Amino acid sequence: MPVLCIVASVVLQAAVYGHVSGRLDSAGSLALSCAGFGAAALVFNAVLLVRGARRGPGAPAAPRARGLLVLMNVVTAVTFLSFYASLTWIPSALATGVETAIGPAVLALLGLTRFARRVPRRGWAAAAVLVLLGVGCGVRFTGSHGLAADAAVRGLALVLVAGAGAAVLALISAELGRRGVDPVHVTAHRFHLTYLCGAGLLVVTGGTDGAWTTDPTGTLVTGLLAVTLPLFLLQAGLQRTDPMVSMVLLTTLPGATYLAETAFHGSFDPGALALICALIAVAVGYARVGGGEPEAAPAAVPGGDRAGARAPVPRA
Repeated sequence: MPVLCIVASVVLQAAVYGHVSGRLDSAGSLALSCAGFGAAALVFNAVLLVRGARRGPGAPAAPRARGLLVLMNVVTAVTFLSFYASLTWIPSALATGVETAIGPAVLALLGLTRFARRVPRRGWAAAAVLVLLGVGCGVRFTGSHGLAADAAVRGLALVLVAGAGAAVLALISAELGRRGVDPVHVTAHRFHLTYLCGAGLLVVTGGTDGAWTTDPTGTLVTGLLAVTLPLFLLQAGLQRTDPMVSMVLLTTLPGATYLAETAFHGSFDPGALALICALIAVAVGYARVGGGEPEAAPAAVPGGDRAGARAPVPRA
């Protein structure tokens, strides 16, 4: 079931990041992500090579989607780099909470254009509530961390770019799913620009001398569990699930990560727990009923190959 793939991705990411929380600095976290993105390209390209060898020369060609995959590389890199750049000015808890919270709202706004399906009224209501709860969680996790006004504006502007990018990725994924492109093929090709840019950022910021370099094997294994595997599960779910439902479910990631941190490290905040429970309740409630209403005309994703396109479909 596609929704279960998204839920499994959220749980796995939350568990791993909750476990390593407090053990990684910003350079270590960036290195972990780069290792996961690079491993995804290596592992899933290897899978494609094995498949190709087994099928032989007479096998049918994969659906044409080069334009969408190029677009996905660009949007993934912009989303990733915007998020990491935002951490220069605002705490990661606040950045993560805001980024995931605005995803449903961005999709609702895109539904007013020709690039996405129209979101029903309950979708708008859920998006508004999730923005409030998500930002509330981010502020609560951040605590009394003082922020300069100009730093907060810069950081939040970049987070808004990252959140919008995540919503666009949901739409592109839906279009790829509609065209019958295998999630293995997508995962093999969507991260090339991201791991190259991430590695460049790591070099520029001097992160190559960080503590993570003392255990590269551990970083790679953790990257596989925290990034490679959950992103494949997420991709498989996104390609077969309504984009709004997917983005709503992803708003639970910061809260799930906080719960994992609490389980592994023993900290506890009743106020944060109440906000997380409310957010999860809204997300799960919408996921159960949100995909059932008829929607307006399908998305017309820019940059897609027209050849081989079929009837419309949502998602990112």
